[in-house]
Order: sequence, then structure tokens, then C-alpha cells
Amino acid sequence: MNRESSKLNSPARGIMLGVTTLGSAGCALFGALYARRDAGWLLSCAVTCGLFAYHMLIRFLAPVIITAISGKSYDVQSRWFRPKPWEAPLYDFLRVKKWKSRVPSYDPGEFSMKLHTLSEIANNMCHAEAVHELIALLSFSSLLFAVPFGDFAVFLITALLAAAIDCVFVVVQRYNRPRVVRLMERRAAK
Repeated sequence: MNRESSKLNSPARGIMLGVTTLGSAGCALFGALYARRDAGWLLSCAVTCGLFAYHMLIRFLAPVIITAISGKSYDVQSRWFRPKPWEAPLYDFLRVKKWKSRVPSYDPGEFSMKLHTLSEIANNMCHAEAVHELIALLSFSSLLFAVPFGDFAVFLITALLAAAIDCVFVVVQRYNRPRVVRLMERRAAK
């Protein structure tokens, strides 16, 4: 493996798969133990593990759903993807420039200028944004678990935290994409 390709590998995929697997196994194990012992803490452990697995699972499903809908082809100038007037002041307030480089990427190669044209990178940014927006929405479907298990507030807090995490990735894409588009426009004008 050369030095450039090693920089483009991300541990995110393995971590997500591991959390999904461990969460599913933990849910099954604690669920089976709860069925035998009827101890409340075992049910809490089963539900917690199940929620981890669920939130990771939607992170694997969302790209499939978005790709099926969009064909992974986007118009970076569409109304949805164009920057809004209120975004720049918000990003300044949030100091996005200071922390954006520390946010992990599932597939850093999708944003590599050595592997893709600027147009492809901008398109990939739109795709990543759409995926994270869908994940944020799907995070709230976990509220349905409150129906059989109760404790709506716990499921709401979990959904809000999961959605907030994905909103961080949306912010990074929306912060970076206008810069890529401007660079594309400058190169096209030459």
C-alpha cells in the first residue's frame, strides 16, 4: 500500500461494522438473559445494545436508499445544495473552520483531488450531505421503540444526539462545497 492510499483509508467502516455487530450480539444476549431472569437491568442492556445496532444499521442503509433515489448524481447549483444567506454567519459562530478537519470521513477517497475532478468531488459532497440528512431523519424513527419499551424521553434524547452527530457531517459538507464550486468556476473561467 502506497503512502497516498494509506492516508485515504478510514477506520470508520470497521468501527461502524464492529458497533453494529457487537450491538446486535449484545441485544440478543441480554434479551435472552432477560427472557430467563426477568431483571429490568437486562432489558435496559438489551435495548441499549439494540439502539446502538439500529443507529449504526441506518448508517449503512441510508447510502443505499439515497443512491437508489438519486443515482448518485446531483446538481450542485440546485436550490437544496446552494448556500443559504444565513449559513456563513452560523459557520463563523460555530467556528467550523477550526474543527472541520478533525471530523472523520467514511471514505476519504471520495474527496481526494488526486482521484477525482473538482466536479466529482462537489457531487460526492452533495451525496454525503444527502446521506447524513437522511440518517438524521431516520434517527427519529427510533422513537417507535418507545411504544413497546416505554421511556419516550430516553429514546428522544438518543434520537436527538444521533441526529446532531449527523448534522455535524452535513455542516462540514455545506461549509466545504462552496469553496470547491468556486474553485471549479475559477478553473473553468481560465
